[in-house]
Amino acid sequence: MIGSLAFATDLALLASQGAVVEREAHRTVVRMPANPAFRWGNFLLVAAAGDPAARVAEHEAAFPDAGFVTVGVDAAHPVLDEGAWLTAGFAVERLAVLVADRVGATGAAAVRLLASDDDWAAETAIALEEDGGDAEHADFSRLRTAEKRRMVDAGRAVWLGVEADGALVATAGIADAGRGTARFQDVQTLAVLRRRGFAGALIAAGVRVASQRFGSARFVLVAERAGPAIGLYRRLGFREVETQLQLTRLDAPPGMDG
Repeated sequence: MIGSLAFATDLALLASQGAVVEREAHRTVVRMPANPAFRWGNFLLVAAAGDPAARVAEHEAAFPDAGFVTVGVDAAHPVLDEGAWLTAGFAVERLAVLVADRVGATGAAAVRLLASDDDWAAETAIALEEDGGDAEHADFSRLRTAEKRRMVDAGRAVWLGVEADGALVATAGIADAGRGTARFQDVQTLAVLRRRGFAGALIAAGVRVASQRFGSARFVLVAERAGPAIGLYRRLGFREVETQLQLTRLDAPPGMDG
């Protein structure tokens, strides 16, 4: 079986952020000890989806206090008994995995590296606008920003931004996933300033920087098929090569009613 390019690059990036990747005979357990609320930093990766009840039991044994069940399928073109998983309370997400070895011309927006504490605070603020959420989610977003910054400080990634009127309004990361491959992360723009070419400029700059710093020749993006950005990625020259299958169930925290 050909494994998932998306999950292979995910694991490379998560490991550089502090995740513990435990490879077992029939599965991989991924743990993010510093961020236990990060669903896709604490998950099971399996070759085939299998039986939902069995996967729930496995996840609960590995993550007894999680309050969620997250299962990824390590296949380029995964198959699924969707009805069984939906009946078991899971959300089924099939993401498009896109690859390019170059990108087309983009607009003239000036792109620079994120460097200061203020830059990273702005990155968090853009992420919070994108995702919404309460104070707990704000804490989670700050943890994620710290994890990204550790990748940058370790030389495994760069984070780029575009300014408008002296403030960062769009950001994106690109990280070295090994073997000549770089993976884009969190391409995001403030809502009121979208459709101005900022995302395209960030991606084009990311390709150039990753080529120079990491020697990357293949660039990977993962996107929602129905999302607003996938058309841009295709126009830039990215082509879809596989599907990333993510299965998520949210449960009541231990000791509480559902």
